[in-house]
Amino acid sequence: MGRYTVILSPDPERGGFTVSVPAMRGAVSQGDTRDETLANIREAMEGWLAVARDHGEDALHETPELVAKEIAWELAARAEEGWDLLVETAVVELQVAAVAA
Repeated sequence: MGRYTVILSPDPERGGFTVSVPAMRGAVSQGDTRDETLANIREAMEGWLAVARDHGEDALHETPELVAKEIAWELAARAEEGWDLLVETAVVELQVAAVAA
């Protein structure tokens, strides 16, 4: 089982959330609710890992510094848009069998 921190960012213009995975560059999704957003990113993460493993790669080693860097980037982007400096983290667990399928 893999555990990965994700960063949820509320979208004040359209509603809902965007979400990214610091350990999986380019793994991004969105949803109208927090639960939908987390379900969508779980699916994206499983696909990301399947493709990465087909190419002999894996997710980055998750560290506090890696997560903090991604949060800082997200907050800077929100500040540039004039949005509230509000993000949330969550942990998504993936079953190894689901990734291998």
